[in-house]
Amino acid sequence: MRNFIKLPSLNNVVAGQRFVLTCPIGPTYDQIQFKLTNVTASQITNFKVKVGAKTLVEVASLQTLVDLNSYYQRVETAGYFTLWFYRPEKDTDAERKLFALGTQDVPSLTIEGTIDAGATNPAIVARAVQRAGSPMGVVTKIHEFPTSYATSGVQQIDNLPRTPGASVSAVHLGKADVSNVEMEVNYGAGQQKIIEAAKVDLEALQKQFDRTPITAKFTHVDLDLLGKVDGPLAVGPLQDWRFKPTIDTSGSLTTVVEYLEGFQGI
Repeated sequence: MRNFIKLPSLNNVVAGQRFVLTCPIGPTYDQIQFKLTNVTASQITNFKVKVGAKTLVEVASLQTLVDLNSYYQRVETAGYFTLWFYRPEKDTDAERKLFALGTQDVPSLTIEGTIDAGATNPAIVARAVQRAGSPMGVVTKIHEFPTSYATSGVQQIDNLPRTPGASVSAVHLGKADVSNVEMEVNYGAGQQKIIEAAKVDLEALQKQFDRTPITAKFTHVDLDLLGKVDGPLAVGPLQDWRFKPTIDTSGSLTTVVEYLEGFQGI
């Protein structure tokens, strides 16, 4: 049995201001649905999901999370945004609900974002799909790491954070003209190249596993195409983990990482 209930009103839903949603503690959250009126996802910036003082999700624009939902073919209705904890793209329900956010043992759950000053009379209503209460276990953490390159060609991303208990389900390289990607890992026996593919080849593979690549914005490196609980890459044991994207023009690239781990860590 799951509940679908309205959450408390968001504080300070005003153009140019920062809103805060304080969610009730106790239930386990599968998802939180936001009905957006007179404000779009791209007009909501610096979006965060926080458990106590720990930030689980932090993106510069809510549109990034909308794009990830589209990539995973999570159905959405115009005027709505769904924040997923439960992962519907996993293989079985037991695996999908493993990542639902339990709040029995956390001090608080808050969601906040800044509304663009150009929005006129914005309104946001939040509802949650909840199930019986549970402690917080493994959850999805989404973080962005921006960088900039002065030249085109093959680049290096070798400083993505990792902690002992962390796994990674996907990495999304946010630049339109990433044309090729290599990924290397080192478990202590030397560098191993485990991905070497052009963007078009990655996308062709991802489409076979019910993904919809956001090709105009991202090159996706999906490490969990089978949707199995043990599928994601365990980055904790790695001595080295690096990407070598080929970019066709110089400029900024934002790496969006989906980590899977408990409260502590990243």
